[in-house]
Amino acid sequence: MQTIPETAAPAAPRARSTKKVVLITLAVILGCAGIAAATGAVWVKHTFYPSAMTPVSLTAKEKEAFDSKLQALNNPAAVSPEEASRTLVINEREVNAYLAQQDLGESVQVKFGEGQVSAAVILTAPEDFPIVPNQKIRLRFTFGTSLSPEHKLSLKLDDLTLGGISLPNSWIGDMKGVDLIAQNVESDPALQKFLAGIQSLEIHNGTLRLVLNK
Repeated sequence: MQTIPETAAPAAPRARSTKKVVLITLAVILGCAGIAAATGAVWVKHTFYPSAMTPVSLTAKEKEAFDSKLQALNNPAAVSPEEASRTLVINEREVNAYLAQQDLGESVQVKFGEGQVSAAVILTAPEDFPIVPNQKIRLRFTFGTSLSPEHKLSLKLDDLTLGGISLPNSWIGDMKGVDLIAQNVESDPALQKFLAGIQSLEIHNGTLRLVLNK
């Protein structure tokens, strides 16, 4: 009886599979590199070649509400003694619209966080700046702020970042941690008068809450 030889199963296309994996891996690497390069280009343009910011403008209704708040701040004595009437909540849009009225809307924008105020600022780096002197750049200042029961307002520079990178304190004249208000309140009667009219001050995400003195 003739024995029919068994046919060996074809070998798995190992070489082809390996090549496919290599090509896929290479495509992923190149894709990631392209994303990184694009992201880096956006970062450089955003940080070192910043476009002017878009000024904020209020609607007629928003402007009317904000004007009444400004009047209360300028003359707290004229405000009703009821606490609800003496509580002012000012939001980021109102502050940024006010900056736009002062012709700063294209170069300064403010944000409120929990107990913090941050400001994105476009300016030209001074000649003695350690990097990119005389170059237009976008910086972000972050201040911690509070008002003590003795009506001492504190405004300390917590950080200064360039493109999200914290700058060394020595590069900015050792300003981090310095109370900017304390340095000026004694010599500024207008600031003293303003502080005397405030009972409490709180900063939350997006809002500044003030309670005026009676």
